[in-house]
Amino acid sequence: MLERILGPLPAWARRDHPMLRYELRGGGKANRRWLLLLGAGILACLLLALGYVIATELLSRPLSPNLTESVNRVLYVPVLLLQILLGITTLSISIGAIGEIIRRQQWDTLRVTEDGAGLTLRTRWAAVFYRVRPLLVIIVGLRLLLVLGILWDLTAFQGQYLDLLISGIVPQMSIPVPIGQPPLDLGVVAGIMLLAFMLTAAVLLPLTSVGFDAAVGLFLSTVFKQRAYNALVQFGLLLLRLLVIGALLFTGFRFLTGQLNVPDGISFGLMFLFGALGDWGLYFLHLSSFGEVWAIVPYGIFLGLALLLFALVQAFLADRLL
Repeated sequence: MLERILGPLPAWARRDHPMLRYELRGGGKANRRWLLLLGAGILACLLLALGYVIATELLSRPLSPNLTESVNRVLYVPVLLLQILLGITTLSISIGAIGEIIRRQQWDTLRVTEDGAGLTLRTRWAAVFYRVRPLLVIIVGLRLLLVLGILWDLTAFQGQYLDLLISGIVPQMSIPVPIGQPPLDLGVVAGIMLLAFMLTAAVLLPLTSVGFDAAVGLFLSTVFKQRAYNALVQFGLLLLRLLVIGALLFTGFRFLTGQLNVPDGISFGLMFLFGALGDWGLYFLHLSSFGEVWAIVPYGIFLGLALLLFALVQAFLADRLL
């Protein structure tokens, strides 16, 4: 999957492929594009206003003088809502794919054609990315903005900010150097590498989550072909997703604000699920907040590596399902 996203697209995933062009028919009409742009602009303004109101606690206090903290606070809720909308849209588009083909009385023809069914599923999978591309571009673009904020924060305290964040955490990252040897803080080097894993995971997670959700939706559409069963499964999955996200965010923020005591052995798992399934690592895209996680969660500095592995597993499973 990552090869398809980051490398040259296979023929069936290109817009000039006949089957993909058929799937995307009607999406290029000028009137529809303008309506979508207008709707996106209005939605963006409303979400930014909502983010500002929440960040200022219903306009009761000013934003932080720290620029990156203010940007993160304002953008967190809008980006989170866009991510939830992206997940719902992806499942809704993909889970009814086979039922639609059956209603057009084309499924039996595709099944007897050499690789017809497989090519149809792969083309539908690629079409999902094209259809949710505006949302995906906005989400990834805003995440890249937050990544730039982290890089800016690393220059604080004369470039010693990361040293301050990793001092006293578990495991100990400051590796002592024998007397007489030139100072070389390997702990900072390891911290930079682990932070880089987090930044990579934060950019990849929206892409791999869309790919995995689309693959799961297409797989379920081959199992539940009847419209009634398909609608029930779709409703159940969307409700389950909202409940899981809500539960993880509620529990995670209670833990982060000190309102919930969690054993050390469980706190890492909670923060991993919070980042992997809750907000796709969005909360960790603020260096100060991520540093607080390192301080209260043993081995929390390895969360970036864990989330990167999770993204790779999502990509692998998406390939297996197609």
